[in-house]
Amino acid sequence: MKDTQVIFEKRASEYQQKVSELKNRSKRFSFIRILSFLAAIILIIQGANDGNSSLVGVITLVFVVLFVVLLKLHQKVRAALIKQQALFEINQDELKRMRLQLSEFDDGKEFYDVHHPYHEDLDIFGKHSLFQFVNRTATSDGKKLLANWLSHLSNKSTIEKRQNAVKELKNLVDFRQYFEASGRINESAKGSKEVFLRWLKDDQPLKRKALLQVLLIIFPLLTLSSIIGYSLGYLELGWSFLMIFFNMIILSIAFNPLMEISKQTENGYQSVGVLKDLILLVEKEKLKDSHLRQIQTALHQKDQSAAKTLTQLKFLLDTVHNRSNMMYVLFDFLLLLDVYWLIRIHKWKEQNKLELQKWFETMAEMDALNSLAGYAFSNPQNTFPKVDDEPFSIEAIGLGHPLINREKRVNNEFTFKGKGGICLITGSNMSGKSTFLRTLGVNMVLAQAGAPICADFMKFSITQVFTSMRTKDELEENVSSFYAELKRLKKLLDSINNQVPTLFMIDEVLKGTNSEDRHKGAISLIKQLNSAYAFGLVSTHDLVLGSLANQLNGVKNYSFNSVIKGDEIIFDYTLTEGICKSFNATKLMQNMGIDIPEE
Repeated sequence: MKDTQVIFEKRASEYQQKVSELKNRSKRFSFIRILSFLAAIILIIQGANDGNSSLVGVITLVFVVLFVVLLKLHQKVRAALIKQQALFEINQDELKRMRLQLSEFDDGKEFYDVHHPYHEDLDIFGKHSLFQFVNRTATSDGKKLLANWLSHLSNKSTIEKRQNAVKELKNLVDFRQYFEASGRINESAKGSKEVFLRWLKDDQPLKRKALLQVLLIIFPLLTLSSIIGYSLGYLELGWSFLMIFFNMIILSIAFNPLMEISKQTENGYQSVGVLKDLILLVEKEKLKDSHLRQIQTALHQKDQSAAKTLTQLKFLLDTVHNRSNMMYVLFDFLLLLDVYWLIRIHKWKEQNKLELQKWFETMAEMDALNSLAGYAFSNPQNTFPKVDDEPFSIEAIGLGHPLINREKRVNNEFTFKGKGGICLITGSNMSGKSTFLRTLGVNMVLAQAGAPICADFMKFSITQVFTSMRTKDELEENVSSFYAELKRLKKLLDSINNQVPTLFMIDEVLKGTNSEDRHKGAISLIKQLNSAYAFGLVSTHDLVLGSLANQLNGVKNYSFNSVIKGDEIIFDYTLTEGICKSFNATKLMQNMGIDIPEE
């Protein structure tokens, strides 16, 4: 862990130094550009005063060339500066995550679903959430895919495929951070691409395509011939104007389709540039994992790289969006440029539109895998769990919660197997029951996403995780917390099926009603779950429920205990077998100032 911290600190320091150097270079270029402009003005004025028009012309030409060269060089320096700044920030962010300072990071709240089987209880999204800790995605598509992986279970082959890819990407620090930096630089400026993608999917053919192709060949030739004929004295100037007039009529056919293309692509086509930059990084990297190589293969079409194909599209759309200048208009009247670009764009769409959608999806997967790999590298003490072919199985050693500081975290061993198995967890207040349920749940979510988990060892079977822990009253719907819990438990029972085992985690079962009703209801619920295609954990203060271990097969007692020394309550947060033997509610109330008489 400390070695990883040193790596990020060193990288951050190096990039900060490069940022400082590039800022100084950028300032120098700004000064040189201003100085060259002033020098050119002075020399031009001097030449004009001397009546030396040749000198003025030469100075103007030299200045224009110098200005363009300096501008290009300055743009390169500024682009490098932006990239180095992004890389510096990425390493600073890694250090913040290591300190669990997550408040500044995207919390993924747009993916939160209040009715989801475990979003609320396991802090998958929101403040100090798993998403904030894991997410390093560079694109909106990658972020959506990562959120999906953290919200849905996967099969064994998919999990193992992701694990192998993450293992290789984990140590490719430069590649991963360049990928993230490239996405960061471009993502905020590219705008929404939904309308752009709808335009790509639109397979409406170009109207009058054959006619436009013929006109594009004939009329520019006639126009240029009329101009050459006039210059040689064979034709009147009126023939050239007549041909330009006909060209304008032809251009009117292309005007509306081209304007529609411009309108539908203006807010999203820059995403093509982002995609191209990311694909170039992936194409150049030498990857060994079979799935990562499949991703690279998917970025080719007809023996041409995706980056080259996207460069073509970006060039076409850049041209369409930059037609508002006099030089373009002049050549448009002569050569029917609008017709040419319209035909080229439709041809590109016919050949590549389905591929482009696939490339967006492919790079989203690479982005999500990179994110898991970044999380894996930053937490080297974590391990990749093994997927058990047998259902209803969990075995963990050194299991801890990834969002608890490593110095304060207490890890536990836990083994639980069998259909209908129920782990009854009793314990005193604040002893760690709820935290342990969340610990197991969060690590199961990570495991089934293909990520390493916070444990020394873990073997698990594929399950649908379902939690009932933070049930809340709903004042607007006049729903009490007890009724809200009943609704949650009903959803649990309804979700259990015979296709995928359910792993349930119920905290303080039926806590919202009186002791007698709670006891009866809890016994009935446990018996029902004991016979279902499920297994799981139930925490409770009701010690009498522990007797069910003697009545039902698969029910086992675990507990968290505390020790009272004087006015101090000492928790070890260690999961032990058997029913809880220590109680602290009275001492807690006394510590809060409630006078409770001694017995």
